[in-house]
Amino acid sequence: MTERIKQIWDRFRAWQLDPFDYGFNATDSQHCSNCGNTFVGNYCPYCSQKAGLGRVSWQSVQQSVGEVWGMGNRSMSYSLLQLLLRPGHFIHDYISGKRQVSFPPVKMMLIVALVVSAAIQYWGSEDMSIAASLSKSDVTNSYIQFLLWADNNKGWGMLVALSMMVLPTWLLFRHAPGYSRHTLPEGFFIQVFLGILLVIFMALDSFGVQWALWLSVFYYLIAYHQLFGYGWWATSWRLVLCGYGALMMGITIGMMFEFQSRSDSKLTQLIIEMAVGALVMLVMTAVPLALGYAISCYAHRRRTHDNNPQNKAIENDEEDPGGHTDASDGSADAGTEAASA
Repeated sequence: MTERIKQIWDRFRAWQLDPFDYGFNATDSQHCSNCGNTFVGNYCPYCSQKAGLGRVSWQSVQQSVGEVWGMGNRSMSYSLLQLLLRPGHFIHDYISGKRQVSFPPVKMMLIVALVVSAAIQYWGSEDMSIAASLSKSDVTNSYIQFLLWADNNKGWGMLVALSMMVLPTWLLFRHAPGYSRHTLPEGFFIQVFLGILLVIFMALDSFGVQWALWLSVFYYLIAYHQLFGYGWWATSWRLVLCGYGALMMGITIGMMFEFQSRSDSKLTQLIIEMAVGALVMLVMTAVPLALGYAISCYAHRRRTHDNNPQNKAIENDEEDPGGHTDASDGSADAGTEAASA
């Protein structure tokens, strides 16, 4: 039984690393139903129609209906399945160039957020919106107005919120062994994919699934572990620092909104308070991130040094400079003793 479970797990792990089988047909001759050309491959070289298309079927109906939402060629449900079962590997495939296998991520987030908002509105157990917990006087605050906008536009609100994670992730995972030197635009799409999962888990939480938000944190950890290739501990402390940096940047922006909404202070006093507050928050954010970045750079240099074959050869020579000579002398002495015996 244990061996059977191990085999299933090994097949699942292999599928996680490489699930796509493009099935290139390089031998069978195909007849194009559109232009009548005979060709070898998956697409007609003259009119670009896909091979194997024939009479209209129920699958054709499904694809036609899906094209209304832009889901005709690349299945959104399949992309969501990939994101749930292999989040880090799927994100790695997309940002490294395998975009044909994924539904467009920003469009997918907005569609998922739209569906989730409709589901919460009609079938939610209680009013979980921010507006339900605010008084009329609170709505005049510009920061509260932003929260209301984000609550009413969950897709765009999630994009704005998770954009705070882009810079900390870029700093702390820049020298990762699994995907090094990732760029800020790639970091944006990383957060978009993870934001899709967060929207789904937030919907589950609004329907009474109490462990959904904890599961979202666990998925974040799994995705970063699979994508960047660090160990569990190295991924965990870097991810905690990323969350801390994102939270502090969000608080700083909230403070700016709060200062802006204050009408009882003089302009000079308001500017001083904003400057002092921004400086304090900058120090509290920059120092931990800079320390984490320095540790990541040091670990990267150590890893590069240890993986260099020339450095390994030099270290082996330093540990045993006369190893080859001793071995040859030992074999000669052994031969002499054997001869005398």
